Amino acid sequence: MTSDSFATGSTVKACLAPDTLDNFDPVLRRMLCGAQHFTKQADGRWRPQGCQLGLARCFEFSDLLLPVAR
Repeated sequence: MTSDSFATGSTVKACLAPDTLDNFDPVLRRMLCGAQHFTKQADGRWRPQGCQLGLARCFEFSDLLLPVAR
């Protein structure tokens, strides 16, 4: 697992890694393939900011491809 140095509550702009996207059905895959904003949770996982799509799933840092601090 890749670790990160971001503090809880940090927001980054990132894309989901291709392996992670493959876990979604084709419709969601197309909607999630672009850059999204993710917020670091207290447990260290990352949640899509706003969860506009109703996506309750959190992701590990290794699921994010090229995060850029915002």
